[in-house]
Amino acid sequence: MDKKRLKRLINNEFKIILCPIGFISKSDTLFVRLSKDNVLHIVNFDLGSIGFTCSVAIQPLYTFDHTEVISLNMGARLSRFKIVQKEWWSYIEPEKGLSEIKELLLKNGLPWFNEYGTPDGIIEFIATGKANEYGLKSFDAFHQEHYLAFSLFYTGHLEDGVKHIEKLVSMISSNSAEFIIAFKDQLLDVVSKITSDNYKLVLNSIAESNKNAIKMGS
Repeated sequence: MDKKRLKRLINNEFKIILCPIGFISKSDTLFVRLSKDNVLHIVNFDLGSIGFTCSVAIQPLYTFDHTEVISLNMGARLSRFKIVQKEWWSYIEPEKGLSEIKELLLKNGLPWFNEYGTPDGIIEFIATGKANEYGLKSFDAFHQEHYLAFSLFYTGHLEDGVKHIEKLVSMISSNSAEFIIAFKDQLLDVVSKITSDNYKLVLNSIAESNKNAIKMGS
């Protein structure tokens, strides 16, 4: 099956599962759901040269970053999520592949969103070291500290959030790329503005900027 037909098939098949539970189709191969507390749930298909695959990811939008894009950092391919299986599914029998992906999404992906796809859930996921258990290899220590710090801020744990920002900043060396140094300075500037009286206002403003950038604004 050619990729154009497969994209249409993916969109048609997964709309039936995902749209009734709050996801929207951003493209034929990308579905997202925004929680009431500014956490994005992501289901993304990748059509490669040797086959196709599907990833799930969680992204808190109240985090300040050097880019405002949909990120799969806190995520993994469903084929390697909790239980390592095949990497890619064949274009020769796409219907069989999509059926297997649906099964994995219902078994592993959607329950993960429900359990950890909130600010408190993100804190628990990182604090209890679940990244290795779930196979999130791209969710490294830097990104974990980043998401943990801002999730702590978002839930009102300001002192703990500052401690993890300090850890995050310590990971950025003086000879890092210019945009990373600039990101460090911007991080410190954002944190300096967060107080017990305004933390939700500051973080919701960041979330609104991110939502507008990825066209998820109200």
